Amino acid sequence: SIQYGIHSNATRYSVAAFVLFVLLSSLIGDTLILVATFQKDAFKINKLIVTVIQHISVADLVISISGSLPVLISLLANSWVLGDALCYATAYTAYIAVQAAVCLLAVLTTVKFLILKYPFRAVTRSTKGVHQVCGLIWGFSLTNILPKLLLKKDDVAFDYRNYICNYGYNADTWEKILPLVAFIYILAPTIIIVVITIPTLKYLAAARKSARRVQGNVSWRGWLTVSLTAAVYCISIMPYCIYLIANKFIKDDYSNRFYINFCRISFFCLMINIMANFYISF
Repeated sequence: SIQYGIHSNATRYSVAAFVLFVLLSSLIGDTLILVATFQKDAFKINKLIVTVIQHISVADLVISISGSLPVLISLLANSWVLGDALCYATAYTAYIAVQAAVCLLAVLTTVKFLILKYPFRAVTRSTKGVHQVCGLIWGFSLTNILPKLLLKKDDVAFDYRNYICNYGYNADTWEKILPLVAFIYILAPTIIIVVITIPTLKYLAAARKSARRVQGNVSWRGWLTVSLTAAVYCISIMPYCIYLIANKFIKDDYSNRFYINFCRISFFCLMINIMANFYISF
């Protein structure tokens, strides 16, 4: 309903400016990353990490095109103007791409940890295995939409709170299985990222101390990249996790400002992670 929308033009255009910045950062940044990864020695990091970064960049580009771009158009038009077919396509494609991006970030964190723990094995590993793992992640991400298609595939509508088409979760079965689905697709990858980041940072800190003992030097870049990746992801996903939990106890009412505003804030916070890949990588 339009009552959920942003009624101030100044506010709506300000949000549109933010979304435009996210969109351009992703389109330009992730394209540059993809091009650079195919250039020899463009990234002075392990080839296994570069391979995962390629897949993350593709996922971010899909999110930008299927998510950020429609949101920008809807904010400027103050309604959905792209038709019913694109409404459904946008909703389902975005779910797949977002799921892939989150899981691929967990893979990236894990790969970095394994490279530090088994450095000599990492040198001899080919990128084929990493591509296969990333391929499995994309396949797993497709399962995100299967319950939606099976339970109530037409439960998609434009949501004025975040100016994009969303799945409604209105089938009775969702009340029983949604906590499990949320754990599998959101909480589990987040736990992996946080849990593995901690020993990774310890390894990097220990390597720096060892280098100092022998008058060597280890750049802070690796430590900073790992910590920023985890921090930015947590900052972007945490408001959404809080909203999912609180939403079970909140009345669906346009007079309830928390239901509208916190949902909107949590959605746009997710966009931070979309554009962060470029700025962290470079």
